[in-house]
Amino acid sequence: MKFNNTKVYISLGTNLRSFSNNNVKYFLNSVIIRLGLIGLKVNKKSSIWLSNPIPYNCGPIFFNSVIECTISYNFKLSAKQLLKKTNHIEKILGKKFKGKNKQRVIDIDIIDFKGKIFTDEVIIPHPRMHLRKFVLFPLYEINKHWCHPKIKKNCTFLMSRIKGFQFLKKRKMFS
Repeated sequence: MKFNNTKVYISLGTNLRSFSNNNVKYFLNSVIIRLGLIGLKVNKKSSIWLSNPIPYNCGPIFFNSVIECTISYNFKLSAKQLLKKTNHIEKILGKKFKGKNKQRVIDIDIIDFKGKIFTDEVIIPHPRMHLRKFVLFPLYEINKHWCHPKIKKNCTFLMSRIKGFQFLKKRKMFS
């Protein structure tokens, strides 16, 4: 299996605001522009996918997407630095910590950082990504050959192992 030694995969999610489909596109594109300012070059972006919150509650639906990036040649970003910068972007955009698995205006998660495994201050790959359709389906959409750095399995295998119902609906591509 091919490992991702230069690519960075990031998932984007939002469910706090009352969005129309076009507003979600604009909002997520504004996040992508901000990621460019911190040194990430976006190579591919998935469609927007709608999902219920996990664990399921009566909260609003999530809009999710995954992007494939490389670190721009004139930037040197470690996984820890990238996490710090993405947390800063979340804060600028209005994210407030309301508890685990709660509504949020934006959620930026580092799914994979160059195919490496981190377990200290930064935990990468994301510890529950392989259990989430809203991460795996968009990731599969942009890289059918992606392989989980720790589990050493591809998206197709991981998607087939998800138990229980997770609502997921694909929207049109955003640009």
